Amino acid sequence: LIFTGLQAQTPDSEERRWEGSTLYIRCPYTGGANYRQQKAWCRVRDDVCEPLVETNYPYQKATKGKITIEDNPLHKTVSISMTNLQAEDSGTYSCAYRSRSYNYLPLKTISLSVFKELHRWELDSLSLQCPYRTFGYSTGTKVWCRKGQTGCKDLVRTDSTEHNSRALEDRTMIQDDTQKRTVTITMQKLQAQDTGVYWCALARGTRLTWIMEVMLFVSKRLSGTTLSGTAGSSETTPSVNTPAPSANVNTFTVLSGILSILFILAVISSIILCVRQRKQLKNRGNRQAEDTYDKQEDVAQLDSTERMESPKDDSKDLKYVAMNFKSQRSPEDPLYCNVEPSQAHRKLKDENVEYATIALK
Repeated sequence: LIFTGLQAQTPDSEERRWEGSTLYIRCPYTGGANYRQQKAWCRVRDDVCEPLVETNYPYQKATKGKITIEDNPLHKTVSISMTNLQAEDSGTYSCAYRSRSYNYLPLKTISLSVFKELHRWELDSLSLQCPYRTFGYSTGTKVWCRKGQTGCKDLVRTDSTEHNSRALEDRTMIQDDTQKRTVTITMQKLQAQDTGVYWCALARGTRLTWIMEVMLFVSKRLSGTTLSGTAGSSETTPSVNTPAPSANVNTFTVLSGILSILFILAVISSIILCVRQRKQLKNRGNRQAEDTYDKQEDVAQLDSTERMESPKDDSKDLKYVAMNFKSQRSPEDPLYCNVEPSQAHRKLKDENVEYATIALK
């Protein structure tokens, strides 16, 4: 669908965004547009509106992929959001509405530039692909240039007479694959002075139409830094987000303190458990001892000992000894003891001993 009579329309604004960021655009509408008409977000190529997402009355909001459009009839404003922008999203866009003849009429046109940010070390290499979707770009000359105050200075360009051209200048090479519609840029042995803004662009005469914008940062290597892999590896990226050594030390100190506190708490808990266990075992032993034995005051003590010997001859062997035990509390309290049946003596008349057999079931 063509924007009627607007073949050479100048964008109302230029928007620049980083890769991965989000674009928010508000397009007010007055005059011929009204809330009943469909609103659309178009990508403009060669003055042709390619609708990416559009509303459908009475629904005022629509989402397709990473693009959302919302029509606010009260404020007569169309809001657009594009998330996770990529370099290939660079181009010309327009808020538009459908007229009664079903043509798209622009409300607001912008030029969007989404640029890459690349970080490399000195002596590294850079390999970058710039895809282009417009078929008309296949026959044009592709340029890799560096932007400055006076314009974009060519570093290397392809030959427009070849379909798959390749050119090498100094440390930079460019190759155009017209079948895949992709321009590949390679830079070898990067230097710190290579830091800057670059364009991958289409050259038509003296006019440059950018395809992709790149911000390149080349960092110097610190003395003593060991190169991992080859010096020209394009995958080597300076660790710009690496935390400082002091941050690592602080982290280690905090972790050590936390572990020390946990260890101390564990030791204190172990000591408390051991003390409680010992107290429980001691109390249990005391209760068993009280149930098994009599009190110390009830222990029989030896009161007197009488030895019976032959009155006639003191030199003869001892024939019999009788021992009388008396309780400390009362002489009448009996004394009990356990003996084996083989140890029991025959009951004598003068011996106040009684034997009994106890059987446990």
